Amino acid sequence: MSIKYQDMAVTGNTKPSRFVASVSVILYFYFFIGSFIGSIPIVYALFKNKDAIFDLTFSTDVFAFMDKYVNPFTNYIFTNFTIYLMLAGLIIATKFIHYRTFTSLITTKRKMQWSRFWVGFLVYGGLIAVGSVIDYFLSPETYSFSFDGSKFWIALPFILIMTPLQAATEEFVFRAYVIQSFGLKIKNGMLLSVISGFMFTLPHLMNPEVTASSKIGVISTICMVLNYFVVGMIFAMITIKTNSLEAAIGGHAVNNLIGFLIVSYPDNVLSTNTVFFTSTFNSAGSLISVIITGILFYFITGFIIKEPVQTEEDIKITC
Repeated sequence: MSIKYQDMAVTGNTKPSRFVASVSVILYFYFFIGSFIGSIPIVYALFKNKDAIFDLTFSTDVFAFMDKYVNPFTNYIFTNFTIYLMLAGLIIATKFIHYRTFTSLITTKRKMQWSRFWVGFLVYGGLIAVGSVIDYFLSPETYSFSFDGSKFWIALPFILIMTPLQAATEEFVFRAYVIQSFGLKIKNGMLLSVISGFMFTLPHLMNPEVTASSKIGVISTICMVLNYFVVGMIFAMITIKTNSLEAAIGGHAVNNLIGFLIVSYPDNVLSTNTVFFTSTFNSAGSLISVIITGILFYFITGFIIKEPVQTEEDIKITC
């Protein structure tokens, strides 16, 4: 009898109380400890600038406050650390509450397969690159060269290390843990992908680009929200298709690296110095691009990565 990726939760303790405890630990690390870490730049800004106290008291836009008083790169560093705390909570939950190996969140095999990571990285990165080139030729007037060597080269090593880890953390939580937890009761891969996409969307509703899109109109906001949902759903689908998480991690990592290093846009959640900047972000156009990119990514990656599911005996060796 074979076992699928979405069934890997059975390799650990699956009592309902364990899932309640695990989710509580993850949320505690992310929201409680993370809020403390994330507030450090704000506290520093308040001590450094008297006007900041007034703005923080009467401002309803936290992101505008951060843009005004907190260095973008500092914000990038501390925001990533709050996400890493979510990873710390997940590691504790996996190993000490479910009594599972962390590897079981990634693959049904004994260890992570980096070749699959690079397939996801190169395929998704290539598709984004092609889409960006097409967008440039359709509206070149919206693009500008924004490279600043004094900022770019200092941030580069941090972004190359921190961004893939941040992307992987979101995959571990919103793809791996969600799919495998719900997979105990739900066997339909498409429904699991929808659930994963929905869960991935929720924390991103607080992003500034969602707030900015709401000022344009309801349709723009819906399209912006659907951008996150589609990305989350596609990464879940390829995870189930390839029976492992590596390709989704690779795709997510290159997507974020491009956004933090190559092309940025207005109201980006974490502003960094990129090589290019596009002055216009069309949420409807972005949604169409994300759907096309996602479909191509699913079929191309699924075609490249072909492997039968592992047997229960293989899983016993892994755990």
